[in-house]
Amino acid sequence: MPDLVKPFGVQFGQAIDNLKGKLPEATMKWDDLAGPVHGKVFAIAGATNTDLVADIQKSLVDALKNGTTITQFRKDFDATVQKYGWTYRGKRGWRTSVIFNNNMRSAHMAGRWEQLQANKARRPFLQYRTAGDARVRPMHRMWNGLIFPIDDAFWQTHYPPNGWGCRCTVRAYSQADLDDGNLQVSEPFQVKTREVVTRDGEITDRVPVGIDPGWDHNVGQSWIAPELALGQKIAALPKPLQGLLADKAVSPAYQKVLNDNFKAFKTAIKQPVGQAQIVGFMDSGMINAIAEKLPEVELQTTSVSVLDSKTNHLAGRHKVNSPQVWPEEWANNLPEHFRNYQAVLLDKKSGNLIVVPQDSFNTMLPKIVLRLNQRTKIGLSATVVSLGAAAAGDLGNADAYELLLGALTK
Repeated sequence: MPDLVKPFGVQFGQAIDNLKGKLPEATMKWDDLAGPVHGKVFAIAGATNTDLVADIQKSLVDALKNGTTITQFRKDFDATVQKYGWTYRGKRGWRTSVIFNNNMRSAHMAGRWEQLQANKARRPFLQYRTAGDARVRPMHRMWNGLIFPIDDAFWQTHYPPNGWGCRCTVRAYSQADLDDGNLQVSEPFQVKTREVVTRDGEITDRVPVGIDPGWDHNVGQSWIAPELALGQKIAALPKPLQGLLADKAVSPAYQKVLNDNFKAFKTAIKQPVGQAQIVGFMDSGMINAIAEKLPEVELQTTSVSVLDSKTNHLAGRHKVNSPQVWPEEWANNLPEHFRNYQAVLLDKKSGNLIVVPQDSFNTMLPKIVLRLNQRTKIGLSATVVSLGAAAAGDLGNADAYELLLGALTK
């Protein structure tokens, strides 16, 4: 029999891990965070107190663990609202339903994705399934029954849930299952997109037709491989929106995710095998500066990664007693230092970018050297080719470097 998604009310270990492992963060609006960020960050629109957010998250985790219903969650919600004096928008019934149902569905489908990945050698095909009633969205009804390999690009954007209140799911099949049911893999899917426009006429996003803004990502990929999921989302956007999304995507909580995942990647390397780890994404300031001052440079990607073959070499341990060697704490927090820069320069000789983080060590300015548009196993990215430090005067040499953004300060 094909695998089925366990319903709400049944303890589901991976779903609990997903919801429990998210970092709580305060937000003003539902779209303050990019969709893929929600794979690792828990937020409630309009909840600006992190402790309040954490308490609501705990109530949802308890509901998953104990199989309790929305009725009990509403009691917990009321107590939390009273505790913090939170005034929220919308009626209680509607607001609690949105919070409970969407978080439960996302957690279950994220956990389901982990199961499907673990079992894909035996059942490598997924079929899109709707709830089959009158409430199903017309576009989702059109996708009902589509079958694609689990690694097909379709599931990067169309793996459910695909919107607020979406109840769609997937069913896993083996080749024998397909043969027995006289089923076939569907024709390649042509994704049509639409622009998301505010009331003021500002274009803020681009999503596949039929998918709500913020839901055009695979909740399982966003949990298991958050950097890749966000990178895929950014890469799919037109150039003017890529930096803007990165600006809001890398929130304080998500920055911690990037830092922690890089440390884990760095620690796990025993023998380089050509793997890479994304450590960040170019923000709008960096992208705009490159476009303005280096019009001949075509940025093919805005993600920044480190190769495993370089990681243990980057801190400069081979430079014994050199003041250029990055301290271990600095090296471990490379994603944060890349994000918090004071200046970006062009090395005129090599064509590499030099990102200068804030602060300094050994009375020198740290520098992150990037080579653009490099092919890695995770796709195109700018790769960190070296870490080091230099005197402010050296980096200020106009013959060797061109200042693209910011200013050099000690």
